[in-house]
Amino acid sequence: MWQWFFRLGSPKWFYEMSGKWLPWLLVLMTVLMSVGILWALLFVPQDYQQGDTIRIMYVHVPVASISLACFPLMAVAGVITLVWKMKLADMVAKCAAPIGAWFTAVALATGAIWGQPIWGTWWAWDARLTSMLIQFFLLIGVIALRSAIESPDAAAKACALLAIVGAINVPIIKYSVEWWNTLHQPSSDFSMDENSAFGPEIWVPLVIMIFAVYIFFVISLILSTRNEILQRERRSQWVVDIVAKEQV
Repeated sequence: MWQWFFRLGSPKWFYEMSGKWLPWLLVLMTVLMSVGILWALLFVPQDYQQGDTIRIMYVHVPVASISLACFPLMAVAGVITLVWKMKLADMVAKCAAPIGAWFTAVALATGAIWGQPIWGTWWAWDARLTSMLIQFFLLIGVIALRSAIESPDAAAKACALLAIVGAINVPIIKYSVEWWNTLHQPSSDFSMDENSAFGPEIWVPLVIMIFAVYIFFVISLILSTRNEILQRERRSQWVVDIVAKEQV
């Protein structure tokens, strides 16, 4: 029953299978992102308060959403690393940290660009923004911790523990606008009603962009993990064969 689980933990199996997934994921991401961007730029109506500024939402919301998924992913990978000692789980956690940091930085930047004309300020120390900034520094901390520890096994354990602890910040980010009075607006309710403030013409392209950005994250993580596998398993015969084949 657990055969699939341990097979997934094999770097060789993951490298071979991910190579088959990548072309399909790339095509799907290209289609979804093209449709989402064109729809958001050309067909989404202006907001009665925000005007064309609302179009930033189609970048900020997907990027912010995926940034919140990084720490739970790293925490799960950390648990697998600590309990089952799977090398692939640690590779995924290592590769997810810098990608998550970039997504968090972009979320903070696009939020500031979106917030300035609406709030009249680029930054406010409210609960949502501050907890998101803490997440960014936690991700940088995970990266720095791994670089500071020479022993790979010790680095893997330390980063796994930090990722598990850091995941506590994710629900704080998620529910900060409900637990405290913040400048950041709460989550919006979307409706199929055409008379709603957020009708299908607003949220359908947003959903498309969210799926596109999630697939982009998966592609980035797979590519980074594949490089990490080649680096760590460079002395394995199957990696030597792949390198020799690519050089021919």
